[in-house]
Amino acid sequence: MQNESAIVQNIPPKQSWYAPWFWYSIVCVLCWGGWAMLSKIGSQEIPPDTMQFLFTIGTVPIGLALLIARRGKLEKNPRGITYGVLNGILSGVGGLTLFAAYHTNGNTAVITVATSLYPIVTVLLAVLILRERLGLRQVFGLVFAAISIVILSL
Repeated sequence: MQNESAIVQNIPPKQSWYAPWFWYSIVCVLCWGGWAMLSKIGSQEIPPDTMQFLFTIGTVPIGLALLIARRGKLEKNPRGITYGVLNGILSGVGGLTLFAAYHTNGNTAVITVATSLYPIVTVLLAVLILRERLGLRQVFGLVFAAISIVILSL
């Protein structure tokens, strides 16, 4: 009886399936999965710099829709704006290099998984800059993630 209650306690409540973050995450995964595939196909047809330009043009309608939804109201927080612009610059450079990697006609699965290891950098920066701590389990997870890309690329 005690084991059954321990097992039940480890199962997330059904209501978590209804949490907005969960569905946003699912839509994000689906969009990014399609984005990676279209990036590979497009990068075989046109140069990386053209792909990056067209990618940026493709985000304009989304930005305009968001601006219209906010009735033209822009943010005024300089620090937040700086982080947002830096985010865009890093995303642009990252996207350009991803398109370049796809343009080499390398293995799509390996390139996509290798570039998807960016959370390792995020975790390391969080530890160094934000002073966040990692448990032994998280450290093992990071090590196995790094090892996995080596194995996948063989």
